[in-house]
Parts: sequence; structure tokens; C-alpha cells
Amino acid sequence: QYQEEIQELNEVARHRPRSTLVMGIQQENRQIRELQQENKELRTSLEEHQSALELIMSKYREQMFRLLMASKKDDPSIIMKLKDQHSKV
Repeated sequence: QYQEEIQELNEVARHRPRSTLVMGIQQENRQIRELQQENKELRTSLEEHQSALELIMSKYREQMFRLLMASKKDDPSIIMKLKDQHSKV
């Protein structure tokens, strides 16, 4: 079956001028390069967004820790637990 399909593809290719095949390949190569560039830009954008989100979450955790510390001044065991959790994060 594989050989039959290869033979069929070769027959189709022979019926088209070589220049048409070359132009088709060049167009595909151009599209591939454009997609690769787009993927690179998307990866960079994703990394930037992840960094920003990590910074935002870090600041959020810090603020929540301060808020909880301020509201739980009376209970040192809770403060120690919060400090441990914050240091692990």
C-alpha cells in the first residue's frame, strides 16, 4: 500500500512542471518560517506574562502575610505558621 501511494504521488508530481513544484515548496518554506517566528514571539510573550504573574502573586502573598500578621498579633503560634508558609513559598 505504501509503495502504491508513493508511486501515485510520483505520477502526480511528474504531471506538474518542476517550476510549479519548486514554487510550492518555496511557499511552504516561507509559511513555515513565518510560523516559527510567530511561535518564538508567542513564547517570549508567554514568558513575560508568567514573570509578571509571578511578581504579582509574590506581592499578593506578601501583602496577605502582612495583613494576617497584623490581625493575629495576639497568637504567636499562628504567626510562626504563617512565617513558615511564607518562607516555603
